Amino acid sequence: MKNRGLLRYGGFLFSATAARIASILITSVTFPYLVRILGVETYGLWSYVVAISAFLEIVADPGLTTHITRQVSAQRYDASELLPDYFALRLCGAVVGAVCVMTLAHWEVRPDVSRLLRIYGVGLLITNLVSSDHFLAALEMFHARSILAVAQQTVYAAIIFLLIRKPADVAWLPFSILGSSAAAGAIGWMILWRKGLTIPTRLQPLRWKQILVPSVHYAASTLMSSLYHRAGHVLVRFFLGDYALGLYAAATRLVDLLRSFVTTLVSVLTPRLAFDAQSEPTFKRTSRFAVTAMAAVSIPMAVGLAATARQVVPWFLGANYLPDVRLVQWMSPYIVTASAASLWSGTLLYAMGRHRAYLFATAGGALSGVILYFLLIPPFGLMGAGAAFVLAELAVAAIGFGLLPEPLRDLWKNPVIAIALSAAALMWVFVKLGSRYSLRLPLLIAGGALVYALPCGLFVRRWFHRQLSTGT
Repeated sequence: MKNRGLLRYGGFLFSATAARIASILITSVTFPYLVRILGVETYGLWSYVVAISAFLEIVADPGLTTHITRQVSAQRYDASELLPDYFALRLCGAVVGAVCVMTLAHWEVRPDVSRLLRIYGVGLLITNLVSSDHFLAALEMFHARSILAVAQQTVYAAIIFLLIRKPADVAWLPFSILGSSAAAGAIGWMILWRKGLTIPTRLQPLRWKQILVPSVHYAASTLMSSLYHRAGHVLVRFFLGDYALGLYAAATRLVDLLRSFVTTLVSVLTPRLAFDAQSEPTFKRTSRFAVTAMAAVSIPMAVGLAATARQVVPWFLGANYLPDVRLVQWMSPYIVTASAASLWSGTLLYAMGRHRAYLFATAGGALSGVILYFLLIPPFGLMGAGAAFVLAELAVAAIGFGLLPEPLRDLWKNPVIAIALSAAALMWVFVKLGSRYSLRLPLLIAGGALVYALPCGLFVRRWFHRQLSTGT
């Protein structure tokens, strides 16, 4: 990429990061509000409904959106001729998914969970059918996407605070999520239409096989990803009960919230990576920037969360979640392992169109995760579930990296990784000393961030400038 291109993507990065920060700030208010109002058990059951609905969404969308998004990223507006066939296949999948939702809801033993599953499960199928988020990103309309994301989160938060006042009000949760998402999706399609994306009306069933073959690989990959990411909710409820599920769900949501900030930085480059995949030098250079962003942000977040968990958990989640302190400490490496897994397999392999390698990496994570859940939860309880949650992502990262082409195998030799680890160690020492002298949490976080940012930020700035000047 030339300097002007880097500046352009710097603008995209700023837009996406600002939207993510705004979303995190909103979630930082709604998430602790919900876990306090709903209570441990009700919040855990809601997370269980979300996990089951995610599995059923794979039935409704067997990798079709993932495949079409990559085609649009690579071909831009020329790929619009595939959209009629895409929507026809998605509609068929949504019908099948709705049947599965109603069947599972019928067999659910708890009436409140059954009702939530019907509302949210079917509503999610319809909302995702009209979603425009993937196509805005594929066409690099990050500014519009960011504005819509913040607007959707704001509407969602307003409904939460207005209508949810006690555990029985949990039924309003699916309406707040689905209603705000559907409105954002409709506005997104209007923006795409005004920017020139048209949807032809002609169906071509003869090329459905051409769409379905790679899509099925992505669907299987998504299923594998959901298995190692969400199977813990199902198995914790099965082995340990609804209360333990609530503790586990809150801890996983907290670390996943921080991890999503890291992946936002990398996701901005995904369309460019798909476009640059035809040129090995350019692709490698863009990949190097992605590795730098991932390491510089995920490592201090993981170390900082582990160091401040005793202060963060009761402050953020409430006193009812004090048993989560140790679990959050065990889960903090997830921020790094999941970010690496997302980068190696979900970003680089996906951008190169290596859907079989992508499937193999996620399948390895699913197999490792499910086996670890069964082996670790019965003897170690929640700690075992947390360890399995982290190690499954580590397996995906290791397999995904091993499947990268040979020219990309030296991406791990990035000096920023060593600098980030060293600066994070200094941050750990500062936080531990500050905790000993009873510094308040905001001071711990601000001081730790400053201790990390000074040495690491200076080095990254010099490294980035060298990359721009040498073009390597």
